[in-house]
Amino acid sequence: MLIEMKSPAFKEKGKERPPIIFREGLNVILGKNDGAMSIGKSSALLAIDFVFGGDTYVKSDGVKQEGNHSIFFAFEFNGIRYYFERNTGDSDTFYICDNHYRRTDKTYTKTEYTNWLKVNYNMDFAGISFRKALSSFFRIYGKKNHDELNPLQGIPGQNMEKSINVILTLFDKYKDIEVFKRSVDEHKNRLAAYNTARKYEFISNLVGGKKKYEENLQEIRALEQELGTLMEVAEKGHTDEEIEKNKRKAELTTIKLNLETLLQSKEMRLRLVNMSLEYGLYPTEADIAALQQYFPTVNLRKLYEVEQYHRKLAKILDGQFKSEQNAIKGEIDIIKEQLEIVNTQIKELGFVGNISKEFLDKHSAITGEINALRTQNQAFLKQKELQEAKANADEVLRRSIEDILREIEVTLNDKMKEFNDSLFSTQRKPPYIHFNRYDSYKFETPMDTGTGSNYKGMIVYDLAMLFSTALPALAHDSLLFKNLEKNVEDGIIKIYNSTKKQVFIAYDKQGDCRPETRDILERNCVLRLSNDNCELYGRSWNIEE
Repeated sequence: MLIEMKSPAFKEKGKERPPIIFREGLNVILGKNDGAMSIGKSSALLAIDFVFGGDTYVKSDGVKQEGNHSIFFAFEFNGIRYYFERNTGDSDTFYICDNHYRRTDKTYTKTEYTNWLKVNYNMDFAGISFRKALSSFFRIYGKKNHDELNPLQGIPGQNMEKSINVILTLFDKYKDIEVFKRSVDEHKNRLAAYNTARKYEFISNLVGGKKKYEENLQEIRALEQELGTLMEVAEKGHTDEEIEKNKRKAELTTIKLNLETLLQSKEMRLRLVNMSLEYGLYPTEADIAALQQYFPTVNLRKLYEVEQYHRKLAKILDGQFKSEQNAIKGEIDIIKEQLEIVNTQIKELGFVGNISKEFLDKHSAITGEINALRTQNQAFLKQKELQEAKANADEVLRRSIEDILREIEVTLNDKMKEFNDSLFSTQRKPPYIHFNRYDSYKFETPMDTGTGSNYKGMIVYDLAMLFSTALPALAHDSLLFKNLEKNVEDGIIKIYNSTKKQVFIAYDKQGDCRPETRDILERNCVLRLSNDNCELYGRSWNIEE
C-alpha cells in the first residue's frame, strides 16, 4: 500500500511540508469548516493519483503555477518498502530510490511501473490494465470521471463496452471468456488474411454478392447447355443411339453440377457447425484429474471452477449443434450417393464422335468461362464461410459475457442494497444495475432521480466494487459529498472507515457532521489544509496582488 508522499513544492508558511504519512483504510485530506476553496484538496488527491501512475496532475493548476517538480513516495508490500521519484517534466520515468530518496541507477517506464503495482496488488490476471481499472474509481475534480448519471464511465469518452469490461476484469472473470476471445481473434485474422490475399490478387478478387452468385449459377447452366449443343453438332453423322447417349450425358452433367453446388454448400455449413462444437467442448473431470499425475501441485479446485462454468455454456450449445451436425451429415451422405450414381452413368455413356480443332477451341472457351464463374462463386462461398464463422464466434463470446454479467449483477446489487440499508433508519430503494447486453447497462435508483440520490448511488457503487473485487483503492473528492443528506454522508464515512483497503477522500465543513463522524475524520486526517499560507503549496493563486 502507499506509505508516504512528499514534494518540495508542498509547503506550509514558507517551509517544505513534512512527508504525508498514509495508513490502511481511510485517509482524509481535511479542509476548513467553512468549505474554503482553492486550498489544494483536489490537487493533493491528484498527486496521489500521480504516484499511482496517473497523468492528470501534470496538467493541474499546481504544476502550471509552481512549475515542474518531483514527488517522492513509498509503497510497502509484504513488509518491504519501495521508494520512488517521479517528476512532472518527465512523467514517463519512475526513478527507483534508496530509503533517503537518492536516485539509484534503475528506473521504470510508466508501463513497467504500473505492471509492478498490478503484480504487488495481486491483480496480475488477464484482461485488465491497472491504470484503467484504478482510474475509474479515483473520482477527482479535473479527471472528468464523476458523472453521477453514468457512474460506470470511469474514463472520459469511454464507451459502454469498455466500461463494462473494467467490471468484468476486476471480478477476474476474463479467464472464463479468454478461449472465446481467442476464437474471435483467430476468425478476424483469417478473414483479414483472406481479404488481403484478394487485394493482392493471390486469389480471385472477383467476389460478388448473393445476387451475383445466383446469376453466375444461371450463366453456368446456360454455358453447360451451349456446351451440350456444341457436342450435338460435333456428333452429327453418328447414330441416333449415340446422339441420345450424348444428350443424356449433357443432362447428367447438369445434374452433377447442381449436386456439386449443393454438396459444397452443405459441407461449408458442416464446417461452421464443427467449429462451434470445437470451441464449445471442454475437458472432462477425468481429463482434469489425470492432469494431476503430471503436475501434482496443480490447483484442481480452481480448474473445476472454470470447468463448471464452461459446462454450463457447453450444455446450451452442444445439443443444438450436435443435432444440426447429424442432420447435415445425413444430407451430405445422400448427395454423395447421388453423385456417385451420376458419375457412374456418365462414365458408362463415354464420349462419341471425332473432335475437330474448331470444336476444341470452342469447347476450351466455354469451359474456361464456366471455370472462371465457378472460381468466382467459390470465392463468394469462402468469404461467406469466413464471415459466418466470425459472426458465430462473436455470438458465442457475447453470450458467455452476458452469462457472467448476470452473476456479477446479483453480487453488486446485493452489496449496494446492504450499504444503502445501512444509511437510513427506514429502508429506501437502493441503487440498481442491470446489464441489458454485453455492451449495455442501466444504472439507477428506482423512483428517485434527485441529484443527491444520484451522487449517493455512484459512491455506493464504488464501495460495492471496492468490497467485492480486486480493486485496491479508491479516491473521492469533496465535490461528491456536496449534495448528500447528512445521515447519508455520515453512513458513507463509516463504510469508508470499515475497510483495510486504502480510501483517499477530500473533505471540508466537518463542523456540520455528527460528533462520531467528526471524530472519524479527525482520527484519519493525513493532511490538513486551510488559508493564510497553509494551502497545499503554501500560497493561494486566486488572491490579487
